[in-house]
Order: sequence, then C-alpha cells, then structure tokens
Amino acid sequence: MDEKFNKLILNKAVQLLAQRDHSSYELTNKIIQFFTKKIKCSEDEYYEQLNQLKIETSDVIQYCTNQNWMNDTQYIEKYIVMRANKGYGRYKIAMELKQRGLPTDLTNKLLCMSDINWSYNAHKQLLKKFKQINAKNILEKQRIVQFLITRGYTQDDIKDVYNLLT
Repeated sequence: MDEKFNKLILNKAVQLLAQRDHSSYELTNKIIQFFTKKIKCSEDEYYEQLNQLKIETSDVIQYCTNQNWMNDTQYIEKYIVMRANKGYGRYKIAMELKQRGLPTDLTNKLLCMSDINWSYNAHKQLLKKFKQINAKNILEKQRIVQFLITRGYTQDDIKDVYNLLT
C-alpha cells in the first residue's frame, strides 16, 4: 500500500473521532470493517491486502494516540462517569468496557480510583424504580437485590443500600 492509502485511513480515523470518542479497539475495528468492503481482488490477494490494511491501521491508530486525538485512559474515565450517571454499577461498566476491547486491569484501576459514590447511586436507582419500598418483605428484598445485581452493583453496595432502607 502507498502513502495515499495511509492518508485515506487517517482521514477515516479523524472523521470517526470527530463524531465521538472511540477506544483504540473500536476505531481499529471500524476502520478495518470500512476498508474491507472496498477490497476487490482475488482470494489470495485479499488476505495479503487485509494484513496490509491491519498494519496500516495500526500505524494510524498509533499516530492518533501520539497526537493525543485518542486516549484509552480518558475514554475509560469518561465512560465510567457517563454510565454511572445513568445508574449502572461497577460490574456492568467493567463488562461493557471489556466488550469494547479495553484492558481489564486499567478499567479496574480507574473504577477503584473514581470518586463515585456507588451506594448512593444504587439507592437513587432503587427509589426511582420502586416508589414504595418495604424492606421487611422478603419477596420485595429479593426483587431489590435482583434489580441491583442486574444493574451491575457489587454485593457491598447492595448491603449498604439495604442498610439504608432498614
């Protein structure tokens, strides 16, 4: 591939980054998916060009990172705040970030460093979901626990919320 192709990849990366933040994994996949559709050649040449595309894309991603147009750490921090504000817990956010191809150790580190009051968020979600809560009712307690687990809250957060209710 030539310099012209590298510029095309860079232009696509800039276009995607201008729309919203992307992780390096997401951006790589979107670029490869976009340009794979444009490869028109024999089957033998296809895999060779696909490998070349992956190499070129990797170079462009590295360039974007060096230019500070894209930063996985900042992306994770913003994502944590955004999803926490929507009422999701640590486990759910960590799982979503893992699905987006971000490093688990970095995600866990940033989740621990975040100054989000997870118990308060869980309590807020409960009050929003259940208008009246009878914490003494065992069936109601099971519904509350199940709701908070599906939202991705930890057992400690759930215990804290339950203690607030009683």
